[in-house]
Amino acid sequence: MNLSGLPNEMRKQLRDSLIWYALIAPTFILFAIFVAYPTIETFRLSLYREVATKQEFVGLAHYARLLGDQIFRSALLNTALLGAAFLLIVIPLGLVLASLLNNLKYAPNFFKVVYFLPQITSSVAIALIFGYVFQPNWGLLNNGLRALGVDPLPLWLADPNYNLTGSRAAATILAVYVALGYYMLVTLAGLQAIPQELYDAAVVDGANFWQAWWYITIPNLRPTFVFLIITGSIEALSRFGDLYTLGGPGGSPARSLQTIVMYLYQTAFESNDFNLASATAVLLFLIMLAVTIFNFRALLQREFSRRD
Repeated sequence: MNLSGLPNEMRKQLRDSLIWYALIAPTFILFAIFVAYPTIETFRLSLYREVATKQEFVGLAHYARLLGDQIFRSALLNTALLGAAFLLIVIPLGLVLASLLNNLKYAPNFFKVVYFLPQITSSVAIALIFGYVFQPNWGLLNNGLRALGVDPLPLWLADPNYNLTGSRAAATILAVYVALGYYMLVTLAGLQAIPQELYDAAVVDGANFWQAWWYITIPNLRPTFVFLIITGSIEALSRFGDLYTLGGPGGSPARSLQTIVMYLYQTAFESNDFNLASATAVLLFLIMLAVTIFNFRALLQREFSRRD
């Protein structure tokens, strides 16, 4: 590029800009290859079907087929149930542990590491161990109960319902165990960001521990809870590895553990219907987008308006 006709200052600014563009160009190229193009191709494939060696445009036929598919609706319900149970347990439990750890005087870093270890451990490895623990016949849990003279609980990973020993309950326990350390640390960061002066002023005004917790701690943790709800919802909608390890692509027993992502995997790589799988991926994206927008409008927007 010939820059000789430009003023010196403009030539210098243009050269500096070109240097920065050259530095970020590899990131944009990789994004285009591995993110943008596959996303666009997924949307396109969801509107076509394979006919012999050609592709035929079918519009929204795959989406109508999905919405009429009982197995897909069951996977959607499983995803919602498992996600809701996970969030309803892990966020309050993370708050309790974070509150205890925030007041701990001795070895707090040790407990942070211990609780966070499952988060950095392979989810497949943890699911394999949990599968052994919850096996109804020879699992570690039931063997331990037998050793204590207690009747074993025969329905772990065998009952498709939500109960004390159902497969969904076991899957929820697994998810909470893996994610609890992360939720605890994020909540702890929120707790430590609350100014101590607020609590000192509450003590001067005669507030007890529970009043300070309810009127100071909880309101100031609202942005933290919003963040955890949004990220936790996305994580729940994309859950795959641990449930696949426990119940296979069909989510055994009786498809009680099959999520949308597992349905997508089974459709694409077992049935080889990549067009229907693409429609599933698009629907999953739209659901994630809707959940995120809803949480933002219902929670974050209210928080911003309250501060204004």
